[in-house]
Amino acid sequence: MSRSRTQIWIFLSFVLLVSGRALAQVGGGILGTKHNLSVSGPGPVKAGSETEVCVFCHTPHNANPVSPPLWNREFSSANYVPYDSPSLQAAVGQPNGYSKLCLSCHDGTIAIGAVRNIRGQSATVQMSGTGPGGVMPSGTTLLGTNLLNDHPVSMIFDQTVKAADGELADPTTLNGRIRLYPGTNPSVHDSVQCTTCHDPHSIEFAKFLRKNPKGQADNLCLTCHQKPGWLGSTHESDTFFWPKNQTTEQVRDHSCFACHTPHTTQGAERLLRNAAISGQSAIEETCYLCHKASTAGGIAPNIENEFKNKTWKHPVATYAGHKPMFITTPPAGLPERVLLSPGVAAPDPRFTDTKHVECPDCHNPHRVKKTNRTEGMRGIDLSGNIVENVINDPAPADGVASTRQYPICLRCHGDTYSTVIGTATLPSGAAPSNKRTEFQTSNSAFHPVGGPGRNTSANLNAQLSAGTIGLSTNAVIKCTDCHNSNAYENTLGRVPSYGTGPDSPVGPHGSTYGSIRRANYSNALPGPSVWSSSNFNLCFRCHDAGKLVTSSSFGGGAQTNFDDERRDSSCDGQRKGNLHYIHLIDRIDKARAICKSCHYNVHSNQEQTNTQYRINGVLSCNVSSGVPCAPPSGTPTRLVNFHPNIRPIGGRSRPEWWFDTTTKKRQCFLECHSSSGGVGGGAIMAGESGSGGKKAFYCPPSGDLP
Repeated sequence: MSRSRTQIWIFLSFVLLVSGRALAQVGGGILGTKHNLSVSGPGPVKAGSETEVCVFCHTPHNANPVSPPLWNREFSSANYVPYDSPSLQAAVGQPNGYSKLCLSCHDGTIAIGAVRNIRGQSATVQMSGTGPGGVMPSGTTLLGTNLLNDHPVSMIFDQTVKAADGELADPTTLNGRIRLYPGTNPSVHDSVQCTTCHDPHSIEFAKFLRKNPKGQADNLCLTCHQKPGWLGSTHESDTFFWPKNQTTEQVRDHSCFACHTPHTTQGAERLLRNAAISGQSAIEETCYLCHKASTAGGIAPNIENEFKNKTWKHPVATYAGHKPMFITTPPAGLPERVLLSPGVAAPDPRFTDTKHVECPDCHNPHRVKKTNRTEGMRGIDLSGNIVENVINDPAPADGVASTRQYPICLRCHGDTYSTVIGTATLPSGAAPSNKRTEFQTSNSAFHPVGGPGRNTSANLNAQLSAGTIGLSTNAVIKCTDCHNSNAYENTLGRVPSYGTGPDSPVGPHGSTYGSIRRANYSNALPGPSVWSSSNFNLCFRCHDAGKLVTSSSFGGGAQTNFDDERRDSSCDGQRKGNLHYIHLIDRIDKARAICKSCHYNVHSNQEQTNTQYRINGVLSCNVSSGVPCAPPSGTPTRLVNFHPNIRPIGGRSRPEWWFDTTTKKRQCFLECHSSSGGVGGGAIMAGESGSGGKKAFYCPPSGDLP
């Protein structure tokens, strides 16, 4: 043998030796995995007799020329539907690079046994355990060609994407187990591919993952996704064992995978686990994995019961499609009012023009805490400005302006209420209105949500501070002190910040009472003919009923500003005493009055349409039917605004509340006690113009109004 031929044989022997060791190492890693498709493979899909392991993906000869590494399969000609989302900044097109290799089996369009070269010829290896036509069988590993429910692949991840997203790692640091791979340019490693997360030759972690998706240390997802506020949040740190009744893994151990899965069911948004029903988005179903009855494995407050079994609830199962970005000028129906980015006049075209009510419209699951359930949520304050992080708990401090909780509510119940909620009369009988306008602290009257109320009288203070109620005229409350679960219908004062148990969650999720109120609040006229405080239980969670229904003041204990005691030269009162008592007890069989008769909109009287205000003989506005007629801001009006069934008298356009700032005399011009008025009861008062109504006046002893 010539010297040159000897050198060649030595070289080839060396190559074969090295290659053999390399293949042995790869084979040792892959032999015990489902990617060993040979007859010796451990999985349900395997060859009938073929003993070669690598041949199902690789060949040393006649490899597919358009893709390394020595690929032994053809590529599918299918047109894929890639992942898409309004919150995705990267452009995702058709799969390329290594992802195409994976999809040649996992899209189910090519038989698993179809290879380009086996022992010198193209062939289809006979397989068992496959689906029809020898393709991938049904199951989670059959991705199909619709990839909307799969983590995006074949997308460039660069500094531009990082900057636009704001919650991603620096792509230049991805040079360890998790790394980028070539995409359209085979010489540039700039793309997220299947192989970024999966190592097809190793099962160190489940599903061929390169890192552990569970736990917090060196977590797979957190390598790229750096969510602000995640560390220390409930879902990152909670120590409850989940699923319930097992003692090995806690909520914090499941990490991102408690809620997300990179290959989820069709119809689910944002790779959420279990978040679709019959192919339609159902984000709440992800939350119900934990937030369900403890007897069904739940470990968190049972929100599922509130939404599924309460009569009144936020319709999370009806209006689906959470879009988590704020936009400056939303199309009709979108509750978000604020920015996608400063100055952008129109939303991303991927936003749908539909209203939605979903759990993440009020909660940020990556930042939520027991001590602040709205942590990380943006909202809108009373001025219409952005609140970057809405604080919910603990209760607002008395005596100061507040931005706690209500900015979340104003996203739907504020300036966009007409498109989100609509303008049709609600089942409660009330008309929807703009709560941002109504809770302005400059208004004549309002419940103290954005700041302390204007009624600082001693009488009101006595109502609020009685017994264990523990409030004062300086108090600031939250929307959820009225709108909450009926589990708190017997709680006096504010609703507690935390639930009393997993089956008594706090929050406006659902209630047996209308408008998600925590207690009964009679709406209809005519009202009951017999007094019962339970008919107005909601009001009496904060206002002491005893102060309102004591027959007379005159030192007898009644403490209400709706009182007629004074009779002097400036105000010729009839000394009827406590007029709340007169309406609600003494003459209830005839008047059939309810709290809502005179306090129809209890949020504020700023946008009411059935009352006019005359102060010192001057009407507060040019009254036109159906147009709001706000009282003058300088005159506290004690939330007086009349029920639509109450009629005006004396040629007035609306029932009238009249006030003289000098004498402190008040008058009401209305028809509310006549059978002809459609309210109920016999005609017990005669009034102006023979209307059956009454010009009633009263003179409180203290003249408490300024």
